[in-house]
Amino acid sequence: MADALSGQVALITGANRGIGKQVSIDLAAAGATVVLSARNVASLTPVQAHIEAAGGRCECTTLDVTDQSGVESAVNRIIDTHGSIDLLVNNAGIGAGSRNPWDLPVEEWWAVHEVNVKGPYICTQAVMQHMSRQRTGRIIDVGSLIGTYPNPGASPYASSKAALFRWNSCLAEGAKEFGVSVFIISPGLVATDMTDRPQFADIPADQWVPIEKTGELVVALASGKADRLSGRFIHALDDLDHLIEHADEIIEKNLQTMGMQMLNDPFS
Repeated sequence: MADALSGQVALITGANRGIGKQVSIDLAAAGATVVLSARNVASLTPVQAHIEAAGGRCECTTLDVTDQSGVESAVNRIIDTHGSIDLLVNNAGIGAGSRNPWDLPVEEWWAVHEVNVKGPYICTQAVMQHMSRQRTGRIIDVGSLIGTYPNPGASPYASSKAALFRWNSCLAEGAKEFGVSVFIISPGLVATDMTDRPQFADIPADQWVPIEKTGELVVALASGKADRLSGRFIHALDDLDHLIEHADEIIEKNLQTMGMQMLNDPFS
């Protein structure tokens, strides 16, 4: 396990806490050199200390995913230092909500999309400039099942994740000719700062997903074992080996992806 990702360079956005922190720790434990990023670089110090104390390799960089020039500069610095970026994990995200989906100020509603959709696009665009030349690489977007069903109390978050679903599938289709595999994952309901709110207080304990599951999934995807499932949605509780075993069926039936069910399908 410690050498599974040896030689890989991974960039993680929002690596200072929660899912980003866990993913970073697990990637480093698997042998990757991890570039930790967050808007406040000082907040990455405890994560860096944890990784280095365990013998892992990492470095820190300031990164606001909505700042295109800043992202491009950071990515170029990583390439100059390490020669490549083998994995991008678009994890940085924010949420907002209100009792009615129309009650939020426009600026607050749109700010969620700026981080959750524009951010991954900016980071992916910068990284793909290099991955497309490398003819190899992997990109993992942290999505959510909430993007697949109506949630009026969290409309900006739900709609941003729905947009991320479709963007991810477009990226996967376009990137495959360059040897780049793309996935969108859901951590499930994880105890993080984002879920430390009153509306989550009464959720039964058995509905929460251990945060370690997401780290394990990202490490497995980074290994390349599931590249045939590029463009597919994978939940942290999915049996990845089972999905890989049934990859032909998944592709043939277009499973593990977001679609539309229609009474009268004009394309049938």
